[in-house]
Amino acid sequence: MNKLKLIAAIALGIAWLPSVALQLPKVDDEAADTNAAREAYFEMRRVNPYDSSFDAAAARLAAYNKFRSDLKAEGANPVLMAQLAAQYHSEVWQPIGPAPIFGGQTPTNATASSRSAVSGRTNAIAIDAIDGAVYIGGAQGGVWKSTNHGYSWIPLSDTLASLAIGSITIAPGSHPLNQATIYVGTGEGNFSGDTYAGAGIYKSTDSGSTWQGPLGTAQFASRSVAAIAVDSANTQIVLAGSTTGYAGVSGVFPAGPQRGLYRSTDGGNTWARVLPTTTATLRISRIVQDPNPSLQTAGSTRYWAATSPVLNTDGALYESNDSGATWTQVDGVASGLPAVSPGGALIRTWITATYDAGVGNTVLYYGTSQANGTLYKSVDGGTTWTQLTAATGYCQGQCFYDMPVYVEPGNSNNVYTGGAGTSGSLPSSFMLSTNGGTSFADEMVAVDGNSALHADIHDITTWPGSPNEVWVANDGGTFYSTDRGQHWVNVNTNQQLTQFQICDLHPTDPNQAYGGTQDNGTDSFLGNIQYLPGATAWSHSDDGDGGFALIDKANPSNVTHTYFNQPNNIIGAALAINGPASHPADYGYFAGEIPGYITSGMNPADNVLFYAPMALDHSNPTTLYFGTANLYIANDYFNQTVTQENALTGNPPYTVNIFSPLAAGTNFGAATPPLTAIGVISAIETVPNVLPNTNATTIFVGTSNGNVWRSTNSGATFTSVDGTIGEYVSQIAVYPRNPQIVAQARAGFTGGLPANNVRISTDGGATWTTKSNGLPDIPVNSLVWDPVFPGQLWAGTDIGVYLSTDEGNTWHPYNNGMPNVAVFSLTGNRNTHTVLACTHGRGAFRLNLDAIFIDGFDGN
Repeated sequence: MNKLKLIAAIALGIAWLPSVALQLPKVDDEAADTNAAREAYFEMRRVNPYDSSFDAAAARLAAYNKFRSDLKAEGANPVLMAQLAAQYHSEVWQPIGPAPIFGGQTPTNATASSRSAVSGRTNAIAIDAIDGAVYIGGAQGGVWKSTNHGYSWIPLSDTLASLAIGSITIAPGSHPLNQATIYVGTGEGNFSGDTYAGAGIYKSTDSGSTWQGPLGTAQFASRSVAAIAVDSANTQIVLAGSTTGYAGVSGVFPAGPQRGLYRSTDGGNTWARVLPTTTATLRISRIVQDPNPSLQTAGSTRYWAATSPVLNTDGALYESNDSGATWTQVDGVASGLPAVSPGGALIRTWITATYDAGVGNTVLYYGTSQANGTLYKSVDGGTTWTQLTAATGYCQGQCFYDMPVYVEPGNSNNVYTGGAGTSGSLPSSFMLSTNGGTSFADEMVAVDGNSALHADIHDITTWPGSPNEVWVANDGGTFYSTDRGQHWVNVNTNQQLTQFQICDLHPTDPNQAYGGTQDNGTDSFLGNIQYLPGATAWSHSDDGDGGFALIDKANPSNVTHTYFNQPNNIIGAALAINGPASHPADYGYFAGEIPGYITSGMNPADNVLFYAPMALDHSNPTTLYFGTANLYIANDYFNQTVTQENALTGNPPYTVNIFSPLAAGTNFGAATPPLTAIGVISAIETVPNVLPNTNATTIFVGTSNGNVWRSTNSGATFTSVDGTIGEYVSQIAVYPRNPQIVAQARAGFTGGLPANNVRISTDGGATWTTKSNGLPDIPVNSLVWDPVFPGQLWAGTDIGVYLSTDEGNTWHPYNNGMPNVAVFSLTGNRNTHTVLACTHGRGAFRLNLDAIFIDGFDGN
């Protein structure tokens, strides 16, 4: 009997599980320490390790500008264009979804019937009733528009300098058809580990067909614009609030502009900071114009601003009575609303308001992240406040990431809250009160059980003029209900917004792939399933966060993936034996360490990356290598795990013999002087043996602090072969046609050119040379040798894809058909003549190459 049936599902805090023999522990991937580990993983790949004050977001913008200028210059070079056309026949990156992911993890008490289709993290919604248009903003997916109530969508911003969207606002008032004025704040404001900062504000005066900007770069570049409001009495007055992005609350670029609330009186062309008025900085999370008609006159419009203070001297809620020119603190001043005292810890707040004719005044709801979500209410325009105890805990310890509150226009009794949390109990991830906050009901799952929301709610709004129709943005995409949450419609049709980590290709079928994603599990491309014309759906394979995902090249029925990894919590990988078509119930096996439940031969206290690297041996794909502070090997990985765990009896803890350490005692993470940071293994690569089905003799590992190690005796011992550069080693790729040529990708910033983001060895890894001519100073996340054309190397960077046609000596941008988005994973396959690019916010893209030259490529 398989006593570890679905042990993998513990990694996500989801309760949707088949009947199992064990009461499995819940491993919380949203706990504070886990989020810190997630943030550290993201951040360490996007810093300059030699300069703690380096402005990474500004460097990314400079890299983007170089990317665009290089594209323009090379487009005017007929010789180069002729060369690329002759080889690639103008091959275009083809989007292959997920659009959407069928059977998504919605929600924690989901059943098979309530699991809804999902897309990816969506942060903002704006609705224009005149055009009948809905606009949404993705975490790194840009702005999308639907004019048929979410049945289909079109991307509007794929070539803008930032696809990280923090806010979308439509200027109030009437406008001619398709001539709405829209402001888009770039940079995500959710304080998560993978929150990218933006480039400023973009403006459209034709309903998103064209864009001006970025505007306000001096004030907003390198920050995230989480809130924008346009004055209804004078639409030339625009307020915008900036906060921290890229990466999360730690703020890795102190040289960025001062955060705060900025005001423009000329439609966004120029800006002045109006809050705070001192040199202090203040994060802004929400700006709301008071909907009381008597308070909406030119020059004296009332506004409310909710902030994310850090210091006790910072206010958390502010009010303006002169159209945003000056501001006064409300918390700690108004009756019943205590001052927020963060004491150096981040506190996030949220404000929403409606004018209630029955009350005869503005009714406001104000949420803070204290006590995991505290909600206050004012029925007299903000003069006095009352705490609503029924909502306490509504954002469930993750308020820094998701905590919206929304009151229904015109009816102050109906108020919604969003957060992380759970479903099926209170407080839940999405709640509705119909009695002004006296009590709340869970509205995550439809009353008929046939549809449900994804967790992690980021924005809530209603269709103008139809207050019963509520729209929600969350980590799974976009949903709406026409009956205040009694039933849900997912509109994640052709939105391609998934945030991938690592992907893999099927060894022989060009229409199968497998990849781990942020908060949307591990998912599978199973053929050209057209949900809508041009929209390719994927299947949800397993729940939770997905990290590395691998397909056994010898037997593609075997698949394995990581969730997240954390010392003394969970280290290891889940596996299934039904191939990429596996579903959550198929992941009945887990190889790794869960203290008190299972040990598999690794040290559960090892330092480890949040998404730990693992690799299958190129010569013997039944052998798996797993990296922590140590390197482990699992021979006959799939068979041994299945066989041993099927034989388990009794109660936990269980012991299985899966992993063994290689080169025990090797200090892989030794500091690279003059740096002192200690690293862990971040990349693993093997050199194929001439004799198949034997473990590699030569093994490479890279570390998060810049070391590259090589073993020439199957891992018995390792020698440091490149330890002079401190940037994170994101991938090592051996050239299949000549294993003496080895490439490594570095994720980080150098602070100048040439960058150290690609290094090449031509002597089997003994010596290395930087090969980044043509690359900007930008993290390179992944490398893959072209499976068809010799000597050609692809690089996935934080701004898109580059191509070298001369073994890395020179580089050229190759985003033909791909948006300006971070590419986290590249993989190629000789048998299918395919290169797959998995992005962190715009799903997956594929190149289908003409096979005019094939020699010695093993499909990995």
